[in-house]
Parts: sequence; structure tokens; C-alpha cells
Amino acid sequence: MYSKEESQNLRHEFWHKLESKTKRLPGQNGRPIKWIGAKTGIKGLDLRFDVDRERAMVAIEINAATPERQKMLYEKMVACKKIFEDKFGAPLVWDPAYQKSESEVVARVYIETPGNLYDREQWKEMIVFLIDNMRKMEEAFKLVQDYLTLF
Repeated sequence: MYSKEESQNLRHEFWHKLESKTKRLPGQNGRPIKWIGAKTGIKGLDLRFDVDRERAMVAIEINAATPERQKMLYEKMVACKKIFEDKFGAPLVWDPAYQKSESEVVARVYIETPGNLYDREQWKEMIVFLIDNMRKMEEAFKLVQDYLTLF
């Protein structure tokens, strides 16, 4: 069991390592890709990494300010499901009510794999999973982005 400080340091180390790996990927016009903290250009819709003691996840998260907007964005995503998954190259989990925390419910479209943030031996495999799937998630998102911005 880790102390609170050790746990915090381990999480920080993992995210720093992931960010370091993503900075080395070739981006558009030779600029590095920066996913951590990046925005999609659609308010209430974000690309997310999520890692804990049980799994690593890449997701599109819909966390709009109002339940109506969240529902509308999710329904537009569902309308694009076939196109999105075809571009992504695999089936995804579509959850209109993902329990993010005790007090926060969001909609998520995601893919996950077993993994443990607190096991350094799993980091390499988890980072490869996160990067590979975020690249595919971003490409699929770009394909439907214009449709999602139409209101």
C-alpha cells in the first residue's frame, strides 16, 4: 500500500512519462502531438486518458454544462457510430451514463484494457495502448467533428 504522497508521486511520474512519449510523436507540420489537456474545439466534448488500478482507457467524454446538451451531443455521436467505429477499426463501448465519480455522470465512448497504474512493469504496455488508441480515436473524431458542431 502506498502513502498518499507516494501514490501522488507515482501518478505524476506515469503521466509525465506518457506526455514525454506523446511529445516525440510526429504531429501536423512537424509539431509534436499534445493530447494531455488538449481540447477538441467542441465545448463539453473532450478526448481523455483514464488510468487507475484496474484499467487504462481512451475515451471521448461528453461532459456538457447541461443535461440537454450532453444528451444531444451523445445522440449525435451515436448517429455517427458506424462511421466512427469503422474509422477507429474496432468496436467501442458507448455509455450515455458513465459514473465518473460519486457526483459526476458523463457520457463516454471508449476502449479499455486491464492495467494497473501502480505497477511500473505494466507502464510500457499501457502507454502503447493509450497512444495507439488515442491516435485512432482522434482520427475517428476528426471524421465526424463537423457534424457534431452543427446545431
